[in-house]
Amino acid sequence: MPDGSIYSLQSDDVPSFRTPEWAKDAIWYQVMVDRFRNGNPANDPDPVRPWRSRWYEASDWEGTDGQTFYEYYVFSRLYGGDLQGLGDRLDYLRDLGVNALYLNPIFQSPSHHKYDTTSYVHVDEHYGTSGDSAVGASTEDLLDASTWSMTGSDEVFLGFLKEAKARGFRVIIDGVFNHVGTSHPAFVDVLEHGRDSRYADWFDITSWEPFEYEGWAGFKELPAFRKDDEHGIASESARRHLFEITRRWMDPDGDGDPSDGIDGWRLDVPSDVPMPFWHEWCEYVRSINPEAYITGEIWEPAEQWLDGRSFDAVMNYPFAKIALEWIGNQAHRITASEADRRFAELRLAYDPEITYVQQNLVDSHDTDRLVSKIKNPDREYDRGNREQDDPTYDGSKPGPEHYRRARLVALLQMTSVGAPMIYYGDEAGMWGADDPTNRKPMLWKDLEPYENPADNFVMDEHLDFYRRAIALRNDHPALRRGTMRTLLVDDEQDTWVFVRALDGEVVLVALNASEREGRVTIPRELLPDGAWSLVFGGGRAAVESPPHLVLPPLAGRAWTLDQ
Repeated sequence: MPDGSIYSLQSDDVPSFRTPEWAKDAIWYQVMVDRFRNGNPANDPDPVRPWRSRWYEASDWEGTDGQTFYEYYVFSRLYGGDLQGLGDRLDYLRDLGVNALYLNPIFQSPSHHKYDTTSYVHVDEHYGTSGDSAVGASTEDLLDASTWSMTGSDEVFLGFLKEAKARGFRVIIDGVFNHVGTSHPAFVDVLEHGRDSRYADWFDITSWEPFEYEGWAGFKELPAFRKDDEHGIASESARRHLFEITRRWMDPDGDGDPSDGIDGWRLDVPSDVPMPFWHEWCEYVRSINPEAYITGEIWEPAEQWLDGRSFDAVMNYPFAKIALEWIGNQAHRITASEADRRFAELRLAYDPEITYVQQNLVDSHDTDRLVSKIKNPDREYDRGNREQDDPTYDGSKPGPEHYRRARLVALLQMTSVGAPMIYYGDEAGMWGADDPTNRKPMLWKDLEPYENPADNFVMDEHLDFYRRAIALRNDHPALRRGTMRTLLVDDEQDTWVFVRALDGEVVLVALNASEREGRVTIPRELLPDGAWSLVFGGGRAAVESPPHLVLPPLAGRAWTLDQ
């Protein structure tokens, strides 16, 4: 039996720091723009991959140079998704119930993922206005922000920001400040002028003759900035450039009012940059907008990053690992009581101001998709999950039981402490192994028929579940900001029952991760007095009210205490 301790955002002590208030109510949706929706064919790259095409089959131009699917033409595909397409689907996202968008990199770059930046100054031309990449090349100086212009693509992004914000969305973008691509003008200048380049101290050059340099994770196409322990980013001019880029997108018109800019940043591979840079940079971000949200790609426990001086949150991969070990695994699954213990330990690892704004994801562009994880259970998180590397990984479409488990994971996200994050398409049942297959184009009902009949699925039942689970969180502040207390765990029935409460609102949540119907009784002394109303998980079957709970297999229910 749990000890009944209550976890709370509220404290008798004045917090030493605050995280953005809006982030406590965020429901995140991650978008890879090239793969979400093509809204403007006029800005399509050449060649553009047909949106409806079969994923594993080559287009006419693919493989003609001897390349194979995984080596490497699949990684070069561009599908034409753009900001117009994302803007056109704000109705879809609002209907889904999400209110905060995290966009993978949007800056000029030759790739679909855009982690190989050509320019932080401008939005990619294929996301906005085709032909923009040449604008300003002869007049703009990387070291003088006063020379930077606003291109048509930049204006498209600012227009999207204005529309999204007017409709209640917060928007953060990816900050890739550890490395750039080989087409970045600073690196090109170093290649041309060597030691005489104005940017010679920007990059980690290991030898000038012959010319050698460090690339991120050994990838030569991603030249890394030079680091030191004093400043993090060693070059003063590189640091100044990154700070000016930061201000450009947080306060685009430079009037001191950040309302026309992004709402924050997600930082790529921040642990590769020494901490002094982040301390200075985060302070600068908050000087521009005290309500800006800063989150980082940190996969492991992140105490040093979440101390009030650095980030507000991280992508909470430990949350994903626990959820999958309980609900997704088979041979190596943990019990409900172990899941409860680990989640409690994770909540207590950080100040509540941090925990309540953590991005509680279950998958991302860097992992296999949720439902495919469940179809391939008992693997270490983000290991052995690429079809090209592990022939035992089954990347085919999952079955009904896998989707039921995925829905239970989603309900856990929506009822837990911390801000849930959905990777685009999970709500519609998209599946796939790790990169590249986790980055297939979003499947839309209005684009059917697809060449692969299995893609004509937009799974109405699955999508409806996500909408209802998100609405549950949106409708009940207790699920976003309330206290949390475990009432009961039953390992034999694999059930977990907990209560969330805030300002008189009480929500009781019961999750059943077993394949059998669960029947549990909560000791009356643990429940507040009053009548309960079922608010999630109803059906044709009769449903008992607390303290006696009946839980369908692989499902959850929620009740509110009548006021």
